Amino acid sequence: MILLLNHNLQVKIKELSTAEGYNQWAPIYEHNENPLMALDEIAFKENVEPVLEDEKIADLGCGTGRFSVMLSALGAEVTGVDASKGMLEIAKTKTSNSISFIQHDLSKPLPLENNYFDKVISTLVLEHIPDLLLFFNEIKRICKPQGSIYISGMHPAMMLKGNRANFTDPLTGEEVRPKGYDHQLSDFVINISKAGLEIEGMKEYNGNQELAKQFPKAEKYLHWPMLVIFKLKAK
Repeated sequence: MILLLNHNLQVKIKELSTAEGYNQWAPIYEHNENPLMALDEIAFKENVEPVLEDEKIADLGCGTGRFSVMLSALGAEVTGVDASKGMLEIAKTKTSNSISFIQHDLSKPLPLENNYFDKVISTLVLEHIPDLLLFFNEIKRICKPQGSIYISGMHPAMMLKGNRANFTDPLTGEEVRPKGYDHQLSDFVINISKAGLEIEGMKEYNGNQELAKQFPKAEKYLHWPMLVIFKLKAK
């Protein structure tokens, strides 16, 4: 654990491991006003290919299951993987054993079969991955040839405004940050290519007036890149 001080707000910042940070975040995760999550949901619905019945989908960094549950309801066979026990416990309350949830650190090789999944998705995870090449290599390994892959992440430009994944501890008032890593947009592109994945599309989502109306704190991100998404194909 690392304690810092946000000099702009005079608020203590507590940095934790990714798993422990999200364990502490889990009870309030879905109740926070989070404009990035709202934008992520818009991007997901706009870009993820239609789900086929019994299609096998891996959700890497599934968290509380917000997309795993949606995909399962559409008829997919979903495997959700996340490092946080607390987040997975909440995810499991949303489904009656129709989704296989696995607790696992995504910075390590995945406990999943080769060439098994028709689709792989991973949302808002990239900033927590120390070794991007390992991560993308593992995605290619578990995905069937010609399988589709959807990745979203906090845009690196958000770091320029001092933003990282964080929440305010309701008991202490401290800002809690799960461990994150500084990646550039080029780091994503280069490591995706090195892993042998084909980039079919990349799109940046900026803050906008509609988002700022829904989340007043998003006003500082008007016309600023907040989210980046990649549509990939396994070769």
